[in-house]
Amino acid sequence: MAATDRSGRLSFPAGEGTLPALWSEVGTARTVAVVAHGAGAGMEHPFMAGVAIGLAEKDVAALRFDFSYRVTGRRSPDRPAVLLEAWRGALEEAGRRASGRPLAASGKSLGGRIASMLAAEMGGMFPAGALVFFGYPLHAPGRPEKPRDAHLSSIRIPMLFIQGTADPLASFDLMKKLVKRLGSTARLHVVEGGDHSFRVKGKRRPDEEIGRELGAVAASFVHEVL
Repeated sequence: MAATDRSGRLSFPAGEGTLPALWSEVGTARTVAVVAHGAGAGMEHPFMAGVAIGLAEKDVAALRFDFSYRVTGRRSPDRPAVLLEAWRGALEEAGRRASGRPLAASGKSLGGRIASMLAAEMGGMFPAGALVFFGYPLHAPGRPEKPRDAHLSSIRIPMLFIQGTADPLASFDLMKKLVKRLGSTARLHVVEGGDHSFRVKGKRRPDEEIGRELGAVAASFVHEVL
């Protein structure tokens, strides 16, 4: 059955400026998820809209937002410090809207990695109680010898890695070893044959449909751990 993205527009302070966001409230929501986009597409990409729908259908409200480089029309992501400030602002805004409900931090690729960096930096002061990665970018394409995982072992909240087995930014063997090494705090949801966008060769599906399905996976995890 088709679903509609009914998100409302807003803006919130982040660093020295403001950032645009989309707020998807659900009357029965028990949890609020902040969802950050990846490097190449913004919060209104069909995959992101699908994630918000999938979360909503499982009683999770969602706050999506754009990093500042998207707002200014630049293709290259901001410096890590600027990305981290955006995440701080988004979590503060989500906390205001949550009215006491628990928060989860999630993101596609870059967005999720920056959330994890902030979680590692803030430790017990990190306001979210769970992390969900929609395609964690473990390494640059063709560079598995330089993993971006050193900070993950210091995170003490539950983490869900949603990963495709054909993702060029995350060797699946390395990803399985990482999740095993992280122990009880980490889980792995496998998209067989999925690339970095979770598209499977020979099986054409709309990005929104893929996002909706994986948003539901994220919601089930969030409800279990929060």
